[in-house]
Amino acid sequence: MKDLKHKSFIMQSTDRRNKMLHQGQFLFKYRGLLPVIFLIIGLIIFFFQVRNSALFFTEGEKHIYDLSCLVLALFGLIIRVITVGYTPKGTSGRNTTTQVADQLNTTGLYAVTRNPLYLGNFLIWLAIVLLCQHIWFTIFFLLSFWWFYRLIIFTEETFLATEFGAAYLTWKSNTPVFFPALGKYQPSTRTFNWKKVLRKEKNGVAAIFVIFFLFQLTRAIADDKDFHPLTFLSDHLFWSLCAIGSGLYYLLIKVISTTTNWLENTSGTPKT
Repeated sequence: MKDLKHKSFIMQSTDRRNKMLHQGQFLFKYRGLLPVIFLIIGLIIFFFQVRNSALFFTEGEKHIYDLSCLVLALFGLIIRVITVGYTPKGTSGRNTTTQVADQLNTTGLYAVTRNPLYLGNFLIWLAIVLLCQHIWFTIFFLLSFWWFYRLIIFTEETFLATEFGAAYLTWKSNTPVFFPALGKYQPSTRTFNWKKVLRKEKNGVAAIFVIFFLFQLTRAIADDKDFHPLTFLSDHLFWSLCAIGSGLYYLLIKVISTTTNWLENTSGTPKT
């Protein structure tokens, strides 16, 4: 009887594990859609928040609040920049079809958290969600992010355990899955590759400033019955210049990447 219960437990555990892997692989493939969905929902919610005068902060306070959210988003971007700049080619990429890991990253930010890129993503999108000034939407985002990335991380860690075996399990047992343990920091064993950062993070730089600009635009449209584009641009010069500048940066790097090989060196060299 005990053997039957034991076998049943094992089968249930295996089925649950396979189900999580299947879900994680699906979510990993389409993980780029999550920010788009939250952005669309967030802009709609924010529009009605403004229209119904349901924002938490007054007109005089909104600038400080928006800049505070921008600082949080840029902090998340810095985490991504440091992570990408110190990782070798074939790791920490934007691949969507299959898991890729030519090497195991265990130093730098990977010494304090197993998922520094996801931590950076979390801070960026938390900042954007906070712009909506809607408590329930923020709670919904936190729960969705936890559910979404929990399955993705499970899938990635299953792959890494198979790929690197005992070395991965040792690093995993000593490193937090998400929230960093700063006392465990170890300097990266590689040099910082700024060319890789320019190529890989152009999307993030442009997205942050363009999205913050879109929230300013949404506020103006929802709050002003006599909306005029030129007046809006002049009244929101900082956000307009940031959006235009980041957009031009994206286009410049895109052109350089497609017409030259100047940025093709995307793997930092080991420190000597």
